[in-house]
Amino acid sequence: MEEKVLQILIDVIGNDDIAEEKDTDLFEAGLLDSLGIIEVLLKIEEVFGLRLQPTDLEKKDMATVNNLVKFLSEKL
Repeated sequence: MEEKVLQILIDVIGNDDIAEEKDTDLFEAGLLDSLGIIEVLLKIEEVFGLRLQPTDLEKKDMATVNNLVKFLSEKL
């Protein structure tokens, strides 16, 4: 699960530095924005078969790799 989430975020962000620090706030670091959120959601649907709307999760749920892994673990 963590590897897949990490790969999704790396693909969207275009930077694999997040693999080293999975608690980096992607929004504060300027790595993820509203368009990026939509891209991440589309890739989650593609990879996990889980259809999510932007309103299904809060910003904090996608702020870090670890937060997104935890959120998706609870949904799957």
